[in-house]
Amino acid sequence: MTALNLPFLRIAALAAFALLAPLGVAGAAMPPDSIEEALKEAAQACRQMGGTPNTEAILAVDDYNGDGGEDWVADYGKLKCEGGVNPLCGSGGCTIQLYFWDGGTSWDLVFEDLVQSYKFGTKGGKRFLYVTTPGTPCNKPLTETCKYTYRLEKDAVVPVE
Repeated sequence: MTALNLPFLRIAALAAFALLAPLGVAGAAMPPDSIEEALKEAAQACRQMGGTPNTEAILAVDDYNGDGGEDWVADYGKLKCEGGVNPLCGSGGCTIQLYFWDGGTSWDLVFEDLVQSYKFGTKGGKRFLYVTTPGTPCNKPLTETCKYTYRLEKDAVVPVE
């Protein structure tokens, strides 16, 4: 390779990167209308409590159930309500919602609960949701916790015993 070709190759590589970089942003998933509506309701509730809402961090998208479609998590613990109170959080935790793609043009709300924490995992080829809630659902004091495991199926969240 000659010295003349090297600068040209660097410029060509940078130009190709510059042309392709915007595609990542353009290809980003946009939330379905029903989920967008839920965000608007959360923002309105924040405003009614005297706050200024920021909903940017609430949504996450991934194929949580492994069916090849976009599934959505709305984690309302990530709602910023500047100057007000987050209306979807309480002393026991914050609301999360899980929406599964129905294989067509809509998403179904398959899980909603007040949680202190949650995480997704895989075991033996199956996908799971692990949730920690305040103690009241399992007949414990609010200050204690309950731990639940759910198997994520194509169109349902199934409790694991």
